[in-house]
Amino acid sequence: MSFLRRRKQLLLVASALLAPTVFFYTRAHGSDHADTVENVQRPGADLTDVYMFPSKEDPNNVVLVMNAHPLIPAGQGGTVSFDPNVLYQFHIDNTGDGVEDMVIQAKFTGTGANQTVQIAGPTKPTSLGPVSSFLTPHATTGTLNQAFSPVAGMKVFAGPRKDPFFFDLERFVQILPDRGAPAGLTPEPSNPNAPQKTSFRGFPQTEPGAGPPKDFLANFNVLSIVIELPKSMLQRGTSGA
Repeated sequence: MSFLRRRKQLLLVASALLAPTVFFYTRAHGSDHADTVENVQRPGADLTDVYMFPSKEDPNNVVLVMNAHPLIPAGQGGTVSFDPNVLYQFHIDNTGDGVEDMVIQAKFTGTGANQTVQIAGPTKPTSLGPVSSFLTPHATTGTLNQAFSPVAGMKVFAGPRKDPFFFDLERFVQILPDRGAPAGLTPEPSNPNAPQKTSFRGFPQTEPGAGPPKDFLANFNVLSIVIELPKSMLQRGTSGA
């Protein structure tokens, strides 16, 4: 379950760093929705998906999205905030060598509806991989669920949004029953080593009568960090810090 996209040799990787000594580093190879005990216990460090796409309003801009804290029930987005002990990071490779050249960081203070966010970058990283310190942030800060501009040309939004990822989890646990069945879906199989189905619904090779796929995440929200900025700010040798 991944959304890793290239735009003119631009590679985007997301990470969440837990302060002060334990880190959780996610290269954007796949989506994660409470897949481990650690993620369930620390949902703010559970990155679901990362997206990158051209801006609809300005062809010179690009939009970066990092989603975290999955499975927030519909109507409860206002009760959840980002983990203030997590450093959220976009790692950007703009040379095609698989090594980050730029980093954008987001750090939150406090909890609840008045939680504030600081943005650092885009700037050259002081070290490669998941760094342990927050770089110098922009002076202008924002508040949860309110768009703001930390620096000229950049727009940021941080807050709850509908989970955009489509996944037929019910069918998934029928194909791989050893993963267990979430509450409200297919009951636990009597033999977790015996798949009940062999293919996903909605594909030509799916058996007749299987019906359309079901979006398990349709009624769930995530916490989104959305950053729109000029493509030029992510080019080699530039720095927005």
